[in-house]
Amino acid sequence: MTKSRFSPLLAILLAAPLPALADSANVSIYGMADVSYDLVDTGTSASGTQGTLIDKATSNASRIGFKGAEDLGGGLAANWQIETLVQLDNSSNSCAAGAACTANNGIFATRNSFGSLSSKDYGTLLIGRYDTPYKIATRKLDSFGDSIADNRSLFGTVSSTSAGTSFVTKQPDVVAYTSPMLAGFTAAVAHVNLAETATAAAAAKANATSLAVMYQSETLYGSLGYETHKLDSVRVGGSESAWVAAFGYTLDELALSAAYESTRDTLGGATSPTACSRLAANADCFGHSAAYVTAKYAIGSGSVKIAYTKAAALAYAANTGATQASFGYDYRLSKHTTLYALYTRLANETAANYSLASSAYSSATTTSIGAGSTMSAWSLGFRQTF
Repeated sequence: MTKSRFSPLLAILLAAPLPALADSANVSIYGMADVSYDLVDTGTSASGTQGTLIDKATSNASRIGFKGAEDLGGGLAANWQIETLVQLDNSSNSCAAGAACTANNGIFATRNSFGSLSSKDYGTLLIGRYDTPYKIATRKLDSFGDSIADNRSLFGTVSSTSAGTSFVTKQPDVVAYTSPMLAGFTAAVAHVNLAETATAAAAAKANATSLAVMYQSETLYGSLGYETHKLDSVRVGGSESAWVAAFGYTLDELALSAAYESTRDTLGGATSPTACSRLAANADCFGHSAAYVTAKYAIGSGSVKIAYTKAAALAYAANTGATQASFGYDYRLSKHTTLYALYTRLANETAANYSLASSAYSSATTTSIGAGSTMSAWSLGFRQTF
């Protein structure tokens, strides 16, 4: 009797959530936990300043995200994504009372987060925080991406070191369009507001435009990118631009990639950084070239990889170049789990002051102790995707 009395009620309770579950079925949770133990030698600067040995646990672009899509019919779909950086090695995942929230705090939507409409025939229109087309053109080729050996230590321009604003980054306030793929080719264009909190007049003069054309086949990848920044916040009328060309080739177990970029600007006379303030108005301050090459060879469940990056001297001064060499080994325990080991060495010329890694994507940042330093690091890590 008890069973028959409550069976209808139980059936109603079980059935009630089904519409809600059906509505949420298109929501996916994904992410990555990437942690390593790093031993870093900060070297000695050209002035004789002695560095230190630092050992630490590091979270390398660990993240969690939520995304979904709705089919609107006729080949049109609505898409959304909310993704945030998560620091697994410390407690900085929230903002302290009264403290400013930075990209490393783990606050929601610090990584690519957007709403978009996509069409199979006409492409995708996106609004939110997102990687610029210039960044997308080369990032897949970095075999040490999101680690302390990431090539963004030298490549893609480093804010206030080899550019006014980084070119290889994700930006807030992005409106972007990506074309559908045609015969392997895809094109993308984005507009970025670089001064959201400024007055309307200033915001109109502080923005970025980013373009890229990419080709992808089974064995070949190629891309061309261009980006320009209007930087009234640095110097009235100041601007900078960069172009990049990249190439990748994969054949069986071997993958080879190379990229080259060139930048120029009119930041001479800017109040910051000091190096630019000493130049004549509109002079080229950070203009330079940089090159990156890498090779990866699969052996069973593992892969051996090497990479070399060279940043030439900046326009404003001699001996401001640097080089970075890295080698490593990845071992796949499963489809989602990888163990890895790497070594990287970054050598600054006597007037250069580049550092390993970047706080924008990793807590592995180790600041240079001064111009002319040579930094190196060993890293043993674990990466799990879900």
